[in-house]
Amino acid sequence: MPVEALCCTTAIFSGKVTADGRPIIWKNRDTGFLDNRVEYVPASDSVKYSFIYLSNSADTPEAWSGVNSAGFSIMNSVSYNIRKEADTTPESKMDREGILMYRALACCETIQDFEKMLDSLEKPMGLETNFGVIDACGGAAYYEVNNYTWIKYDVNEAPQGYLIRSNYSFSGRDGQGKGYVRYDNASINITGYIAQGGRITPCWVMDNLSRSFYQSHYGYNPLKEGYNAFIDKDFIPRHSTSAVTIVQGVKPGEDKSLAVMWCALGYPPVSQIIPLMVSSGDYIPADMKSAAKDSRSAACTRAGERRSEIFFKNPDGETYVDLIDVRRYLTQIKPLEDKIFDRFNQMHDYWREKGTVDTRQLKEFYEAVEIR
Repeated sequence: MPVEALCCTTAIFSGKVTADGRPIIWKNRDTGFLDNRVEYVPASDSVKYSFIYLSNSADTPEAWSGVNSAGFSIMNSVSYNIRKEADTTPESKMDREGILMYRALACCETIQDFEKMLDSLEKPMGLETNFGVIDACGGAAYYEVNNYTWIKYDVNEAPQGYLIRSNYSFSGRDGQGKGYVRYDNASINITGYIAQGGRITPCWVMDNLSRSFYQSHYGYNPLKEGYNAFIDKDFIPRHSTSAVTIVQGVKPGEDKSLAVMWCALGYPPVSQIIPLMVSSGDYIPADMKSAAKDSRSAACTRAGERRSEIFFKNPDGETYVDLIDVRRYLTQIKPLEDKIFDRFNQMHDYWREKGTVDTRQLKEFYEAVEIR
């Protein structure tokens, strides 16, 4: 699989900078596996906590982000500068990030549980990544992990109230890795918004990070500047972006079932985001999961069809994105999303006041929701 197809952009926001004081963990997933779905795993003898997670359509126990019934959430971005130069671990024993995240969702309640898991793993661990984790006890941190060691970056100690990671580690080799421009794009968008008094919400993250065509190299956004097309390079959403997850956690002492995973399957500028909760069990909107375990979801299929329309190559073989079609699809999707955000947030505020989720009301919401 080409390296450029394994590049994600992520961030963790502490309650200091969010609109409601609850942490948010975000991932734009870039991968060679564009067929994604959402699945639910119930608690059992081998699964301590039930959880929902982003999965490849292949039926394998690998999670690429998710949240469990304890309010624990995890995601990652591959790092290309953290593996030790003297590390001779064969590639056949690498790429175990998805396996580890599936296991963490099944058994971790806190970030301390996750740290114990990392310490318990046989070495080499088969990892070169930045894990992002939040829990229901106020924990929020990035873990930069290689085959033998890990370093923690506590988001609650970050002066700006958030941390970003793309495809390099701050503890890795200087000047190496990938995603420096995407990191800058996200940083400028977030810093500017907060400086103007803005507070981070899942809706803002989707519109201003996952769908942002801002390029820090040029200092402008070609989508907003009215360009008809632009080369697909150094945007946060890319030709290889397969999904978005934005997990909105809970405050310490709140019902842990109130955590929400907002998810859009497919290329973010032309895919619709939906709120998902572990408390609904397997009652996930049918479009977000797959009846056949080896096939992708209907939502992912639709987004894939749109994706095939908006990307094209010039005579030199460079990939461009058709921004006219992006605008056209956004005008169809955004009004539906705005209604979903408004309706769901009203219910969620009511559940917070009650102290628990009304699963009947949540199921009725899913039955009525329109997904395009």
